Amino acid sequence: MALIRIGTRSSQLAMAQADLVAQVLRGKGYDAELVAIETRGDQVQDRALHQIGGKGLFTEELERSLLSDAIDIAVHSLKDLPTELPSGLTIGAYALPEDRRDVLLSSGLGVAALPPGAVVGTSSLRRTAFLKAMRADLKVKPVRGNLQTRVKKWRAGEVDALLLAAAGVLRMGWGDLVSELLNPELMVPSPGQGILAVEVASHRQDLATVIAALNDSNAETAAVAERAVMRELGGSCQVPLGAFAEWTSPDSLILRAQVASLDGTRMLRGEVRFLPADALTAGLSLGRDLKRQGALRLIEIAGG
Repeated sequence: MALIRIGTRSSQLAMAQADLVAQVLRGKGYDAELVAIETRGDQVQDRALHQIGGKGLFTEELERSLLSDAIDIAVHSLKDLPTELPSGLTIGAYALPEDRRDVLLSSGLGVAALPPGAVVGTSSLRRTAFLKAMRADLKVKPVRGNLQTRVKKWRAGEVDALLLAAAGVLRMGWGDLVSELLNPELMVPSPGQGILAVEVASHRQDLATVIAALNDSNAETAAVAERAVMRELGGSCQVPLGAFAEWTSPDSLILRAQVASLDGTRMLRGEVRFLPADALTAGLSLGRDLKRQGALRLIEIAGG
């Protein structure tokens, strides 16, 4: 193949993530170029994500380009990708995992040390709910925009702190801004957070070798389990749900999941240990357990 066209959102972070994939491919002898595509999630900046629509906010335009062969592969943050993909598309590779936790940017203070009433910026229902469970006295302010826009708003004093995914901050080279890496047992990450998804059209068998060069099997195992929880609970990325699979030995993992009311006053939790071959089964089982506890009702209320 003479050239691999890599579709990506047009934000600086998305371009940086897609370029990491391009660098891997170039290192393996392929030619690769980035194709920037603006998505609906990028265009609408005046409303919270869950108010715009829960599925495909950052993916639909890229997926149309895949189906029309305008691009060869698309690179997404896996946490932005719904569990049900359009017909004819598949996740070909789970690539380049970064630190998968959430981080606080707050001029040196961790969550426990923030003063009462401090204003924390986030556009995530999950982070809002879990933060309220940790510190009910804190105020949460919706902050939209790309990563550099949100950091600029924090620096300008619009909020006292920001809650973000560690992976994006680190991929931008801004690790020095991090005040605290949050414990994933308390601030359970979004399913797939920190992993890059390489989406491809099912008919592109010519890309099989390319895809194999990008896949991280350990990241795939964790992601399959986490996304199975999300699939069992409705499949939307914009719900107060965390699911995080962690390797505890070379041949076993523990999957933790958490669903909360938006005010943090009610929290449902579950966990399961599993072998890599059982990742899908483990995730679905844990999702069903959360449903039995009443998770669907909490999600419905949180989503309005």
